[in-house]
Amino acid sequence: MYEKEQAYAKSTFDNVAVKYDEIDFFKHSAKHMAKTIKRYQQERNLQILDVACGTGNVVLECASCLKDASFDAIDISEGMLEIGRAKAKKENIDNVSFQMQDITKLDLSKSYDVITCSYALFFLPDANKVLKTLVSLLIDKGVLIFTSFTAQAFTPSNEILLELMREHGASTAHEYEMDRWENLKEIKDIERLCKLSEIQNSVIETKKIRYDMSLDEWWELLNNTGYKGMLLELSDEAYENVKHGYYSEMFKHANMDGEVELIADSYFVVVS
Repeated sequence: MYEKEQAYAKSTFDNVAVKYDEIDFFKHSAKHMAKTIKRYQQERNLQILDVACGTGNVVLECASCLKDASFDAIDISEGMLEIGRAKAKKENIDNVSFQMQDITKLDLSKSYDVITCSYALFFLPDANKVLKTLVSLLIDKGVLIFTSFTAQAFTPSNEILLELMREHGASTAHEYEMDRWENLKEIKDIERLCKLSEIQNSVIETKKIRYDMSLDEWWELLNNTGYKGMLLELSDEAYENVKHGYYSEMFKHANMDGEVELIADSYFVVVS
């Protein structure tokens, strides 16, 4: 199901894989994920699954802290997985197994003490079905932890970029709806997702992740995340026009050092 959407996701993340690790907020989030696991699951020799693992930020951070645990890490992008494997080898982490799978078509034959899913469910057309499947893979006392961004995250960048891309011909930008509940930007939206997934026990925590970035760093960020697919839809001329317009609008929000605060505040949702 959803072959078109998953093919688009695979292509986008294959394209950004090489520079994905330049995004610092993913590393901040990964450290908090490791701490959250320790708070909710204190047994030894845990079996842990990380879905939509990307280049392995979460799973490798957790594996370095939980050395007696065993980890399976899956992602739809082979480009991302290759980098994750290389990082694990470089860091001498040998308790992680990386494999390519589509999160909407999971084929796993064991149960887990912990399942993590970082910043992925809001990409999926039927996230409730995927979430329900993930919960079914937990042992009786297992926990699932997933993350999404708050409504304040990436303001004002999101609004500025989308308006410019729509103006200059990025077709997917016209299709994207920022305010749909499936983006999981509000607590009520997460609660709705949990209800649709027949989840009765969940805790929603908020983590502030903020730091200043130059306009060049902001532009690099956009070219190394989910917006890459939209930017690739632009002609060379349109891309340069969007870039120029983006810098001009973002500069209005800059501090005295020419930097704009990045807000990557996130919800950490613990399902048991």
